[in-house]
Amino acid sequence: MSFLFPAVLWGLLASFIPLIIHLFNQNTTKTIEFSSIQHIKALKNESIRKLKIAQWILVLLRTLIIICLILMCSGPILLNNSKWVPSTKESVAVIIIDNSASLGVAKNGISYLDKNISLLPKIFSVFEGVTNLNIYQTNPPKMLFSDFIEEGISVNSENWKIQQSMGRDNLWFFADSILQLVNNNTPNKELYILSDFPVSPPLNFINSYDEWQLYFNENEKSLNNISINTVSTVNQMKLPNHLLKLNTRIENSSIEEKRNIPIELYLNEDRIGQIVSSFMPNRYKDFLFQAYPGKSGIIKGKIEIIKDDFIFDNVKTFEMYIPERISCKVIASDINKSAFIKTALESISGKDRFLDIELREMPSIDMLYLDQTDVLFLLDPANISVKAIQALKVFLQKGGSIFWISGQNYRNIDGDVLVNLNLPIFQKLISTGLDSYFTTEIVNRENPILQELNLRDPESSLPKVYKYNQVKIKKNQNQIIALNNNDPLLIEIQSNSSQILFLTSPIDLDWNNIGLKGIIVPLLHRAIILSADDEYNIASVEVGSIKKIKVPSELINQKWKLITPSKNEVLVIPNYEKERLDINVTNELGSYDVYVNNDFFTAFSTNLSKFESPKIRANLNEMVNSFQSKNASILLENQDIVESIKSQRHGKSLWRIFLIISISLFLIESIISRPTQKELSN
Repeated sequence: MSFLFPAVLWGLLASFIPLIIHLFNQNTTKTIEFSSIQHIKALKNESIRKLKIAQWILVLLRTLIIICLILMCSGPILLNNSKWVPSTKESVAVIIIDNSASLGVAKNGISYLDKNISLLPKIFSVFEGVTNLNIYQTNPPKMLFSDFIEEGISVNSENWKIQQSMGRDNLWFFADSILQLVNNNTPNKELYILSDFPVSPPLNFINSYDEWQLYFNENEKSLNNISINTVSTVNQMKLPNHLLKLNTRIENSSIEEKRNIPIELYLNEDRIGQIVSSFMPNRYKDFLFQAYPGKSGIIKGKIEIIKDDFIFDNVKTFEMYIPERISCKVIASDINKSAFIKTALESISGKDRFLDIELREMPSIDMLYLDQTDVLFLLDPANISVKAIQALKVFLQKGGSIFWISGQNYRNIDGDVLVNLNLPIFQKLISTGLDSYFTTEIVNRENPILQELNLRDPESSLPKVYKYNQVKIKKNQNQIIALNNNDPLLIEIQSNSSQILFLTSPIDLDWNNIGLKGIIVPLLHRAIILSADDEYNIASVEVGSIKKIKVPSELINQKWKLITPSKNEVLVIPNYEKERLDINVTNELGSYDVYVNNDFFTAFSTNLSKFESPKIRANLNEMVNSFQSKNASILLENQDIVESIKSQRHGKSLWRIFLIISISLFLIESIISRPTQKELSN
């Protein structure tokens, strides 16, 4: 305990006055002779003893009253670990306002962000002397105010116009970078973080700022929230007249059951379906929607539930691509060995000419033009030049797909081709002869190519293999169909948005009987559909992230624009070198449209970060305790913020306690003294 006015403590000498008065009255007592002492003798010894005890109690009480009054006037405080020095010294204060998505939780119509902003005038009121005030928001990182202010001068926070963000921030990284900028020799340093604290500070932050006084505000955890967690397509085969299946997960993070919650599906602004269900506390449910898209191209979808305390997770938008026509290019080293592939593709295309088929014979591939190609078939190429390798890499980077059918020439493929295209490594050619064969089996039945493959007897539809290229596969290369000796027949090689399907044995009766089996045509059909999916362009991104859009080379120099969810138009400058759009204007939550020369090109959605969920919160008490002896405290909702800050700076004031004690002692003294005076008067 310490005292603001220690000189007043000299007044404690006055506490001896009641004792001195009491002793003086005893010493000056005179003996008087009475003619009759019968009444005095009648007094009992016990009464006299009680009278003396009461008198000493009164002396003690009066002494304590004086002591408490003196202590009250001396400004007693209970010291803490604060390093605050007198206010005549210059101070620095940093205020970081978290405006990320999770601060959008609203109670009684007031968001946590607005509530935190309302604390600023109270914080400003406690500044003493001259303060170097620095105020920042977290998303996007921005300085709102930086200047010296004097005690008693108000700061108008309405000029900053802090907006609610849909994005995610890295709170502690941002705080660390700011404190490094303003760290100086100022004796008084205070950091105020107004956030909901989804995560605790890292160890390097805890150990770096011993000289700073840290204040963390408290926000009540949201207890009324139901959210859409995920939306995904069950069937990856998407055709205009093919049944579309969508799976969505709804979670109830509330502490009470939610009854009769409607879940609605929209496709292209039309309500397709609705499900009404109830949810137990802290539980989730999966729901399956089924619908026919009815058209090709980009399908814009939306799942919607009722609004609650946190509205940002009550709607989830998504996009799907249903191809209308697919461009297939077939390049064969020997045109005579491409007849089956040509026939199979023509049967898949049908009367509607679903496929644009181009067939070329190229014994040596020197140059490739693949700008308008969705799927490329390479039938046992003999040689591939450096320019052709580069063209294939660009084709894959743009999301193209290759169906590589190896044969006799694969042993002679240059190693640069294998490395650049991430192809399996050739080991040796294995042949059993026509009198024996290898059987085959499906290794990965969950692969999208095999899902919903309508075959009456899948096992009997699998081929027999007489000769094949034995290869060594890598970690990112997955077997789909294998031989009975565990060597692969069909391999899937995926990298980002690209895909290579690799067949270790050509469609040739001298090598196998694939051409005679019923699996090959539906297998090719599904592979083509999946390969032509514009998954790269329509894939959703997290709010605030860069979205990359592949652009055909013939359109790269055209006029591009972006329509945001709020219907704002933003011009987009293409990345000419990489032939794509790098869109960094993704700060809104919802669906974006991309236009070229005022014609619709593609669309994508932004999603809320999982770290911005209201259910994710750090334990404030544990967080403060992690600083151990360092200066960190919580500004509680149910306490006076101003008093809490002053108490942390200067210690807890105790004068009220001593005043209450003084009043209590005075009342006790009054009660005891009354009978004593009565007795004395008698």
